[in-house]
Amino acid sequence: MPAKVILNPYSNRWGAQARAGEVQQILRSLGYDFDFVATEGPGHGAILAREAMEQGYDPIVAAGGDGAISEVVNGMVVNGMAQATLGIIPLGSANDYAYQLGIPLGDLEAACRLLVNARHIRQLDLGQANQYVFMNDFIVGLGAIANMEAAKIKYLRGSTLYIAGALKAILKAQWPRVGFAWDGGVMEKRPILMSYISIGYRTGGVYYFSPHAQQDDGLLDFLVADARSRINVFRLLPSTMNGTHIHASGVYYHQCTWVDIDSDDPLPMLVDGEIKTDAPTQVRVRIHPGAIRVICGDTPGPRPKVVYSHSPSSTSS
Repeated sequence: MPAKVILNPYSNRWGAQARAGEVQQILRSLGYDFDFVATEGPGHGAILAREAMEQGYDPIVAAGGDGAISEVVNGMVVNGMAQATLGIIPLGSANDYAYQLGIPLGDLEAACRLLVNARHIRQLDLGQANQYVFMNDFIVGLGAIANMEAAKIKYLRGSTLYIAGALKAILKAQWPRVGFAWDGGVMEKRPILMSYISIGYRTGGVYYFSPHAQQDDGLLDFLVADARSRINVFRLLPSTMNGTHIHASGVYYHQCTWVDIDSDDPLPMLVDGEIKTDAPTQVRVRIHPGAIRVICGDTPGPRPKVVYSHSPSSTSS
């Protein structure tokens, strides 16, 4: 059975559409056996992936950004396990997941060759927040609002877009009052800046909110930052780009297998870089260990070398 390549043409603001023909040409030149299809709107990637899985395609290849990959993954997962191998052709803005898996970002032919050769296949974890499966991260609070603001900016692309979105969000955001419970502790309701729950260690192209996360350790990396003045948010932001924020006052970093979130305010949710239309007050987050096989590069993308001053299961204050 050939591979099924599912392209999200809107990735990188229609940049993926511009490269659709090039992708197909390269794959054919490499002798790859594949069928190609493009999504037609939000959520269509999950439908196409589910159909491809039921038809026996393997691998199922997501061509696009992190949101496009996430849609495909959601279509592939049944009862917490993906039913086929995932391949990736990175055509998005940040390409955080591909970066972490060592897939070339600046060389489309090299990325396609890695896919075709499929020398390294890893069994990686997935997370789930309510009905949404995520392969990289789940965010409530400032991070979600920043993405909403970034979506309104029409003149930027790549990591600069997400930095600009964060700056706009800091100026406009109101801090929700949220409580947490996890297998290791309870945090009473309080105003928070954001909460970040992840499988991976990079988001938005430049942020390392969970610098110690491992994609195959069976654990969620769970961070909460207390609300603070806007000037102190601006001071904290640069440290999230090298992971040293985990040592800041009012930042709490844990590793766990589940998190329950209870909020007094509706929570905009960002799942793998995509804003969800619902804004619940309660969210249940769980880990699915080793739930997906993914074609990867030889070496993961580098991460900042942050030394713990405390156990990852304890809090900083």
